[in-house]
Amino acid sequence: MMLSDKDLKMLALDYGLVTPFIPENCEGATIDITLGNNIKKLKKTSDKIIMGQKVTEDDYENINLMNEKFELQPGESILIQSNEYFKIPVDKTAQFMERYSVKLLGLLISPSSYMNPGYEGTMSFVAYNQTSVPIEMVPGIKFAQLAVFQLTSSSEKPYHEQDAKYLGSNMVNISKLHMDTDIQDFLVSSGIPGVNAENSKLLGEFLLKKIDVSAERIAEELREKFGDLHEQ
Repeated sequence: MMLSDKDLKMLALDYGLVTPFIPENCEGATIDITLGNNIKKLKKTSDKIIMGQKVTEDDYENINLMNEKFELQPGESILIQSNEYFKIPVDKTAQFMERYSVKLLGLLISPSSYMNPGYEGTMSFVAYNQTSVPIEMVPGIKFAQLAVFQLTSSSEKPYHEQDAKYLGSNMVNISKLHMDTDIQDFLVSSGIPGVNAENSKLLGEFLLKKIDVSAERIAEELREKFGDLHEQ
C-alpha cells in the first residue's frame, strides 16, 4: 500500500521521515527531494572498475556546487546526494522515482533507488547526461520524488540489523560492494587482500559454487519436510 500525502506529512512531522521537511514539497503521494551541494566524479585516471574490487575516495573528485559551477557533459555520469536526511520505520519501505520534468531535460537519475525498512541517512544517486549538450547542476533543485509503502508486517530483519554499510550516511556515498559478506568470505578463505583483475574469475567461481551449495541445502530441507508430511 502506497501512502498518501496526508500520511507522509504525519510521518515527516511525528517520526522524522524527511529532514528538512517542506510541506509544500509533499503532494499527491510523494515528497519532492532536492539536490545537495556535494557531488563526486570518477577520476579519469581510474583504469577500470571490477565488480567486488574496493573503490576508495581517492578514485573520485569532490565538487561543492556552492563553490563552483559544474556542467555534466554528454555521456558523463556523477554521484549526487539528496539534501534531505531520511528515517524509515521498520514497518515501511521507501522508493525514489524520477521527476518527469527532470527526465525530459535528458538528465537520468538512477531509477527506483530503494530504502530498506529501518534505514536512516541521506541517499546517493547516479546522475547521467543522456543529451548532446552539457547540463549544469544546480543545488536545491527538486530532482526526484520519494514514495513510501506500508509492509504487511514489521520487517524481521530491518536495515540496522543487516550489514548496514550505508547506515547514518551524511555524505555522497561511493560503492561499498566489496564489503558484501560473500566477497569478504572469499578474501578470507583465499588469503588474499582484495579483488583484482587476476583473481576476479576466482571470485565468480566461489560465488557461484556458494549459490549451488545453498540451493542444494534448501532443496534437501524441503525434501525432508515434505517427505515427513507424506509419511504422515
